[in-house]
Amino acid sequence: MQVKIGNNENQTINTSLQTQENAAKGARKEAVKRKNTIFAGDLPMNQDPIALRKQQAQKRAMKFVKDAWSGDRKLDQSQEEIRAKLRELLDESDANQELARKNTERLENLRRQYGVDADSQEQKDLELLMKTANHESLTEDEEVRLAEMEPQREYLALLSKKMISQDPFTESDQARLDELGESLTEYQRNCLEINSERSVYQRRDAKTQKYIQELQTSLTDMKIERLKHHKMADAQEKAEQVMEQASEEIVGLLVDEAKDHVDETYEEQREEAEKKAEEKEEQEEKQEKIEEQKELIEARVDAAQEHTHEAEEAQREQEKDAREEAQLMKDMAEGGMDVAGTSSAVKAEIKDMLQKMKLIEADIKGIEVDEEI
Repeated sequence: MQVKIGNNENQTINTSLQTQENAAKGARKEAVKRKNTIFAGDLPMNQDPIALRKQQAQKRAMKFVKDAWSGDRKLDQSQEEIRAKLRELLDESDANQELARKNTERLENLRRQYGVDADSQEQKDLELLMKTANHESLTEDEEVRLAEMEPQREYLALLSKKMISQDPFTESDQARLDELGESLTEYQRNCLEINSERSVYQRRDAKTQKYIQELQTSLTDMKIERLKHHKMADAQEKAEQVMEQASEEIVGLLVDEAKDHVDETYEEQREEAEKKAEEKEEQEEKQEKIEEQKELIEARVDAAQEHTHEAEEAQREQEKDAREEAQLMKDMAEGGMDVAGTSSAVKAEIKDMLQKMKLIEADIKGIEVDEEI
């Protein structure tokens, strides 16, 4: 719906339906633009999915409220523009009415100044001409009288044309106007000019009043439209629904995350147990190897010790044999035997004899053991 502004201007202003439609179109275009645009900050790069879902829900909720708020703001702006225009028109209407009122006072003052009686034929003819100029309804008697006033009616037509067009008359038009003016009294001519001027203000005020009425109707329609749609309330409800849905999804994410955490913990514990079992098995194998190495070393040590003991025994036997041989040689020397030139063969026999003596000693010890048994 559109309303037109008068005063020779074709101005238009959108009412509530156009405002809301334009706001909706703008919101849809903005939504498509945002949908086709990718912001790096919106990409879920190593972000917490729960925090990200909550952030997305908050953005959607805020968008509902923001769009509704934007629409309301545009509607408020349109209403304020209409109110501003109404104030301007009301001032204009007051000015036109004041000018028309002053012209009415001028007419009355002029009648008194010329001393024209209100019931005189001059006054009645003047009022008939003014009614004709103002396009007011005439009675049958007034129609008959007007038909008899041909020069006055032609003068009135030319005068109205001049006042409406507000353009200077040509010389011929002005001459004709002056000629026709001879059919009127000076008082009537002056009054008709004042009335023509007053008619201009009255017509302007009539157009202004019509436009004021249309703008007031537009404001009323806007208020009714706002009460019908409740944009902010609907947006708030949608925002709450989005946040509630997001809360449910976040709970599901938390449950899934808890399950994943339990599974991960169990898997980690299982892997840790397997790792410990493997480490224990490796440790046991190492311990077994150490024990084997230890036993092997101990066996080698025992063998070495036994070998050492045998070597010591053999060395002690040799030392004993040497002492015994030395003692025998000494005894033989003391017995007067010449041992200095004893040959190796003799020494060997001495050793053999000593060896046999040991065997005899060992046998004797064996006999003694048997007897004890």
